[in-house]
Amino acid sequence: MFKKTLLMIIMLSSQAFAQTSGSETSRGSDKLDIKKLEQKYWAAKDDDFSVVQNRKYVKAERFYFTGALGIPFNDPYSTGTIASGSVGYYFNERWGLEVNYNSFSLSDNDAVKQFVDSYGAIPNHNLVKSSYFLSGTWVPFYAKMSVLDRSIIYFDMGVSLGLGTLDYEITQAEGNIKKNTFAYRLGIFQQIFFTEHFAIRADLINTWSNQNRMKYYTVNPINGNPVSDRDQGSETLNDTSLMIGITYWH
Repeated sequence: MFKKTLLMIIMLSSQAFAQTSGSETSRGSDKLDIKKLEQKYWAAKDDDFSVVQNRKYVKAERFYFTGALGIPFNDPYSTGTIASGSVGYYFNERWGLEVNYNSFSLSDNDAVKQFVDSYGAIPNHNLVKSSYFLSGTWVPFYAKMSVLDRSIIYFDMGVSLGLGTLDYEITQAEGNIKKNTFAYRLGIFQQIFFTEHFAIRADLINTWSNQNRMKYYTVNPINGNPVSDRDQGSETLNDTSLMIGITYWH
């Protein structure tokens, strides 16, 4: 009787061990393979890692053309619109070059007209007419955004730094004086892609230029001729503009 009981205990222990081993083997096969995960989603660069994104709309080694309209943002004397055209090229997903032309259609705002009517003097301000810039662009941000769980919008955001020239006019009662000066600008832009070839682009641009200024001068109330005018020298001015346009990717 004792031998039969001992044999039964040994058989039950063996069966339990076999089940435990099989379960551990099964759990071991279900363990996450970290190396495979790293190979799929991460690319090694020396000792660092960077994310490998599946970009639906790529910019690398592509030309683009942008047409945009905008408004001046911080000019206390002028009102009007700005038309812009740009041609650019991206060497990779981060870095590119852009050539830009801006045409300004500005005029004195109501504050200037009221000032002239009230005091018979014209404020010492200039009107920007056009500008050319060569800019370098850098795009550090790329993202995908869900819209009401129905569609995905692809967009990126970057900065641009440019050098160029700016044409402006010194405002006078009769015959504005045309000038040209060196200028530089810093912009922040964002573009939303809808297809492989089209995107909407928005730019917030700050431009700095060294412009000559004319001091206030009075106007004869009878004939409208200036009584006196003085050169006030040059001054560094900042102009901010908001531009929205369409980009075609070739």
